[in-house]
Amino acid sequence: MEQETLRLVKLARKGDRKAFTQLILGNEQMLARVAMTILKNPEDAADAVQDAVLDAWQSIGKLRQAKHFKTWLVRILMNKCYRIGSQQSKYSHSQLEEVPDTSELPDWDQTMDVNAALQSLKEEDRLILGLFYYDGLSTKEISKALSLSEDCVRQRLHRGRKRFQAAYTEKEELCHEK
Repeated sequence: MEQETLRLVKLARKGDRKAFTQLILGNEQMLARVAMTILKNPEDAADAVQDAVLDAWQSIGKLRQAKHFKTWLVRILMNKCYRIGSQQSKYSHSQLEEVPDTSELPDWDQTMDVNAALQSLKEEDRLILGLFYYDGLSTKEISKALSLSEDCVRQRLHRGRKRFQAAYTEKEELCHEK
């Protein structure tokens, strides 16, 4: 898969729209998840993703190393999200995170508890946990995308896990009291 991504990035840099489209489709869920984590509004998130994809297409030639495509794309998206968020100061409702596809039927109660615990966390924690667990980015890739040191990313992951565990445990205890 890594080799295929590198090949597609090289083709996209030469102006191949189909290759670029494949790259975007391969990262579509990650982009949507990151945008929703930051903006919490489906319309704003869709706008941010669309703007980020357009900017990425227009500046793909500036990407220094093809292996950093994913982190480069996340960085562009985050900048768009923060720009949209600062331009619009409106209240929005929280959206549940997308549930990954499984071959078995999921435990909906547990999924809802996990989502509720995630939503109770700060944006910073949701973003870093999502990039690591949902999107499979390494701490090195996250550090580049967020402009943080790897040690800082590891520390934030550790703290985020603890906060998630506390929030999840609290939700579970509330459910069992009823």
